[in-house]
Amino acid sequence: MKIVNFLNNADRFHGAWPHWMNGTTGNVIPFSNYDNGGDLVETSFLIQGLLTARSFFDGENLEDSLRRKITSLWESVEWDWYTRNGSDVLYWHWSPNYQWIMNMPIRGFNECMIVYILAIASPTHPVSASLYHTGWAGGNYLNGQSFYGYPLEVGWNYGGPLFFTHYSFLGFDPRSKKDAYTNYFNNNRNTALIHHAYCIDNPYNYPGYSDSCWGLTASDDPDGYLAHAPHTSNDNGTISPTAALSSFPYTPTESMKALKYFYRNLPKTWGYYGFYDAFNQKRNWWATSYLAIDEGPILVMIENYRSALLWNLFMENPEINSTLQAIGFTYDPFAIDEISSFNKHFELIPIPSQDVVYLNYLSDQPISVSVNIYNSTGQLTTTMYQKLFFDQNSKSKLLNISSLKRGLHFITIEGPQLKEVLKFLKD
Repeated sequence: MKIVNFLNNADRFHGAWPHWMNGTTGNVIPFSNYDNGGDLVETSFLIQGLLTARSFFDGENLEDSLRRKITSLWESVEWDWYTRNGSDVLYWHWSPNYQWIMNMPIRGFNECMIVYILAIASPTHPVSASLYHTGWAGGNYLNGQSFYGYPLEVGWNYGGPLFFTHYSFLGFDPRSKKDAYTNYFNNNRNTALIHHAYCIDNPYNYPGYSDSCWGLTASDDPDGYLAHAPHTSNDNGTISPTAALSSFPYTPTESMKALKYFYRNLPKTWGYYGFYDAFNQKRNWWATSYLAIDEGPILVMIENYRSALLWNLFMENPEINSTLQAIGFTYDPFAIDEISSFNKHFELIPIPSQDVVYLNYLSDQPISVSVNIYNSTGQLTTTMYQKLFFDQNSKSKLLNISSLKRGLHFITIEGPQLKEVLKFLKD
């Protein structure tokens, strides 16, 4: 409540907060010469968190008051103002002194996807869903190349800094859905795997880069602050723990290996509040700083990996689902290794001669799941079960697939805190 009251009294510019503000007074602190007004991107990250909190605090009395105040803040952001008189793209900044002089349209792919989702979702100052395509995806959005064997459908060559895959996905759940351009869970996972492979390859022979020491992103470094990225001049040997650790939902095995390595082998990388911001072994430089924008995603994304808590809370907001439909998001069963990818709960054993498959449960904990089958184009073909129960005494179910056409099929199994996708080929 204290935070929300502070935000309500802080400087705002057509509903948007500034990039920096005084933590006592709420007054704007200029981020640069002309940046002393509203910052729509930072505002979006804040609103993403507030809407997540609105879902979490679902009690009565004080929590009801908190929800109403969050809703008021959310509904007072004038997203449509930041189209700069109705253009087909959103703009990052507006200043009461310098107006639109910074002239920075928000186009992807980068960390800003959540801006368009929230702007379209706004119940009071919405923009057209078409801006997602003309604005966000309206520039050099598509990629289509592979790096170290991992394809990127959108984004920079080699993926860019890893914070691109974190900030907009702290609340927005990218799993099992795609827009006209990509499945963002898959694309983000491939980006993290490219970073991992790049640090193994280590083309510039930086000390420390390895299978266990990887991840480049924006952070402090020996010369100040830089958005580090693979195969760019911004790679100067600096590793930022937040890069690998905030990628836990995408690369749990590789991220856990990095966490253990940093903690066990590099004691200078962590202190009382967790991992410091970055280190550069070539320069024998070790940060002693904690940056909230780097620490926060570590906590949030590890919890999203563990339980999907923040993802579930944000996606519960009623404004979000209709927005995704308006943008053109559809269900996508082709997600690669969802959460808990190394802890599979089910296996599939086809019996082609009998037109059946056995669905085997690999745990003893009782669980009720839904079972659906999709074809190779992502269309739902069969709802096998809306509720199918497994426990230690009932661990194998026979699924009749005689009605399915020949070809590749995907079975989705969903239950509490569980989502798995298995595939089989019907001859």
